[in-house]
Parts: sequence; C-alpha cells; structure tokens
Amino acid sequence: MDTRSPRRPSRRVIALAAVLAAAALATAGACVGEQLAAPSSTPAASVSSSASASPSASASPSASVSPSASASWTPSPKPTATTLQRYRFALAWGSRGSKPGQFIMPKGIAVDGEGSVYVVDKGNQRIQKFTGSGRFVTAWGKLGDGPGEFRAPNRVAVSAQGLVYVTDGHNHRVQVFAGDGTFLRAWGHEGDGDGEFRVPLGIAVGRDGSVYVSDQEGDRIQRFTSTGRFISSWGSTGRRRGQFDTPDDVGVGPNGRVYVSDSGNQRVQVFTAGGRFVAVIGRWGAGVGEFREPRGIAVRPDGVVLIAEFRGQRIQEFSPSYEPLGYWGRQGDAPGRLNDPRGIALGPDGRLYVADMGNDRVQVFVPGRR
Repeated sequence: MDTRSPRRPSRRVIALAAVLAAAALATAGACVGEQLAAPSSTPAASVSSSASASPSASASPSASVSPSASASWTPSPKPTATTLQRYRFALAWGSRGSKPGQFIMPKGIAVDGEGSVYVVDKGNQRIQKFTGSGRFVTAWGKLGDGPGEFRAPNRVAVSAQGLVYVTDGHNHRVQVFAGDGTFLRAWGHEGDGDGEFRVPLGIAVGRDGSVYVSDQEGDRIQRFTSTGRFISSWGSTGRRRGQFDTPDDVGVGPNGRVYVSDSGNQRVQVFTAGGRFVAVIGRWGAGVGEFREPRGIAVRPDGVVLIAEFRGQRIQEFSPSYEPLGYWGRQGDAPGRLNDPRGIALGPDGRLYVADMGNDRVQVFVPGRR
C-alpha cells in the first residue's frame, strides 16, 4: 500500500477549490438536525498506520444566548463508539464587536474541569472567560508584547490543575495564566532552536502535564513540561510521514496519542507522546473522511476524534482506530450552522463547544443518541 499522502494541488488552486467546494457543500451538505452523512461501505479517506515508522525529524454583560432549536432524528440501531454521534444544537452566544461577550475572529476555545469556557478573541487581542451557558465572567489582554499582552493570540488549552496556556503567535511565545487571568509565566521567542518558535499556533496539554505546541512556520511539534522546559520536538517541512505543511491544532487522546491537523497537507497525523509516527488520516476532498483545511481537534474519552474543517464548514468524526464515521454541519449563520469553524473543545459533560469564527460567536452542541 502506498502510504504517502496524495499529491496536493498548489495553494492557489487549493484556495479556489475550497471556495467552490464550500459553495457546493452549502447547497448539498449535511446540516445539524437536518441531515447527517455517514460513510459508505468503502470510505473515501485514506487511513494508513505504522507501528514502527519514525518521523523524518528529531525526536460587562454577555451577548444574548440563543436557545436550542428542535430537530428530527432517526438514531442508528446500535449506539457504539463506531457509529456517528448525534450532536444537537443547544445554544450560542456572541456577535461582532469589542464589548464583553462580543468577538472579532474567535479562534481558539478550551473548557476546564469545572465547565468554564475560555475563548481566544484574536481580533481583540484578548482572552474571554464564560460560564458553560455563555455568561461573561472576565477578560484579559491587549495588544502588546509585555506580560499578559498579545500579538495575534491563536489557541488556548487548560491543564487539569486549571492553568491556562495561550499561544501568542506574533510574539512567538506561550503565556501561562491562572484561571482568573493572572499572568504566571511565559516562554519562547522567535527562532528555530529548541524552545523557540516561528508563530506558535495549536496547543494541548497531556494527562502527565506535558504541553504540546505546533510551530506553524517551523513545521514541527514541540513538547514541554508544564513550566516550559523543552523536552523534545519532531517534524520538518514536507509531505512525508512525520513532516508538516503549516500544522494547525494539536489534540491529545485518552491513551496519550498526539493528533496534529496538518492543514496544508489536508490530513491529520497521529503520533505517540514522544513523536513516533502512528497513523495518517484523510486527504484532500469533500467526501466522508476527506478534508478541506482540517483545523480544530477534540478527542472524546472513548477515543473518538472530532475535527473541524475550516473550509468544509463541518465537523467530522473518526473512530478510535481512525476510520471515518461521518460528518455534520452546513454553512450559514442560523443556529447550528457554521461559517469557518476553527477551534473546538469538549466540556466535562460531553458538550462540544465550537469557535464559529466567521460568525463571531461560540456555538454549543450537546450529544444525543447515536
């Protein structure tokens, strides 16, 4: 079996194809509560894995909240981790602006163990904190390069201890805060060495406290301790296993596997905690298990992987063995519809929170019957 990722068109062609494909999906795609797509008997995605392959590089008040809309649904007869999960629209909050509870390009999102929601409000150079139901709690940050200031914040992750990690993209660093926004520490500066960054983007925290950061322009993943001490890195620029083209988000599964949305290569790569290649999921396309700019990643406790497609305007689900289960979502601004979804995060109650960037809002979906 040829395990190389399929040849990709140029980025200019990709951009044009993405716009055309998004328009097609808006007409014929699946919509939450209206239509879900499940894979045919022969999935379109290429899923290859390796047990021994190694990577090519070293190791004030909030905005109004929209209530749930009713939806019809015919469940699958056997609810298991290998069937498509029904997620039903529950609520949304936010609108375009700079007041508390408003957003300009919400890009990253995370939920702590108590259900508090942290949103990277990129255009406003700040982090906003909400309750799980969308009530504004606090915000911090402004444009700058001092402690607690940002230049293009990208993603956010929360540790089991409640530490809030933020990738500060154009300051080329990671900042760490307490849950109330108190600045604690930062690490990194621009460069290609260990612990240096060229636009850090995705971030995730493992069960052991390890912090994984995708170095977007450096085309690599770096692993740190919870205090920022460099542990290891892997990746280089390219299309082969363990190589990347503008890696985006990072997620960590319950078994410690590390998932990277290799956005420019239109795939997701899976690694061990130490960076050994495990599997590649997906290829360019609009079918089940195919991608048009995979971005946000969330992994459920049962190992099911959820991936947000920035240009595909949908959420795809994959089994713990990386087989495509189906997708849901459709472009639009109505409740439950998506417009350039970016970050996604799971709450302790199983709710899925989506940074609906193009609509300048957060949407919340609740799991139902499969």
